[in-house]
Amino acid sequence: MSSRRHEWISKRAYSIWEEQGRPHGRDDDHWRQAVAERDELERTQASSDGREVLVKFRPKPQRPEVPRDGWVNPSTKVG
Repeated sequence: MSSRRHEWISKRAYSIWEEQGRPHGRDDDHWRQAVAERDELERTQASSDGREVLVKFRPKPQRPEVPRDGWVNPSTKVG
């Protein structure tokens, strides 16, 4: 990761932390959100006249979220 990108992400993660009331223990969430925002910025660019945004890359497909340990299927009947 370039130092400019890392610095941007670090500052954005700090801003997100402040915006959310400086919660304890959420630093990973704030960092991931800042990375996602930076990735989105890098995938787009403004047109020369600034009237539209041009997509440089196709967005990465979202990976399905992996269930966590202890996850129970809500359709499963108990008893």
